[in-house]
Amino acid sequence: MTLTRFRTSGGRLFMAAVLMIIGYCSLMLFEWAWWGILVSGIFAWLIAFNPSGKAAFSRPEHVWLIPLGVILYFGVSMIVGAWANAVGLKWAGSPAAAQPLFPMLAQLPFMLMGEELLGIGVLEGARARGWSWLPSTLLSGLIFGMLHFLDYWDGSVASTMLHVLMLQGVARLILNRIYLHSGQSIWSSWLAHVLIDLLAFAI
Repeated sequence: MTLTRFRTSGGRLFMAAVLMIIGYCSLMLFEWAWWGILVSGIFAWLIAFNPSGKAAFSRPEHVWLIPLGVILYFGVSMIVGAWANAVGLKWAGSPAAAQPLFPMLAQLPFMLMGEELLGIGVLEGARARGWSWLPSTLLSGLIFGMLHFLDYWDGSVASTMLHVLMLQGVARLILNRIYLHSGQSIWSSWLAHVLIDLLAFAI
């Protein structure tokens, strides 16, 4: 697996994490603060990885991985959804589905870049501290999934945890692989993320 190009420290990662928590909380508490996770993500990325972090915004390689990852995600989600129905789990739908379509579509790319800065930030932060890619990407998937816990709350802790880890958490693992194999370009995972959400809204 490709070695990380980024350098950071424990203190810088801690400050970045605090910023991301503030951005996430603002998004959860105030409907008008949809941009909170993007703004906090940008500042957190700069604090954690400046100046090496600019390498993540290079032109992606192997762009064919983007549609492949999207197809893989929907294949996995259909299997997981069929299993959940078979065992009688009543998972909550996406809260975004209840939002007016045009504002949501206009905000979506910016919000998802914030989510990518978070997900890839956890991945690269762990790798920069000496973790191998497997525990780093699993940590990224765990944190990313659990940050969706309140969005998909269905009245059961166990059911909601299964939901966010098996769908949102697995999505993060797929997006991380796209990122890593496209020359560590965040544009590739971001574009795949946008396509996944747009198709999910359309279905």
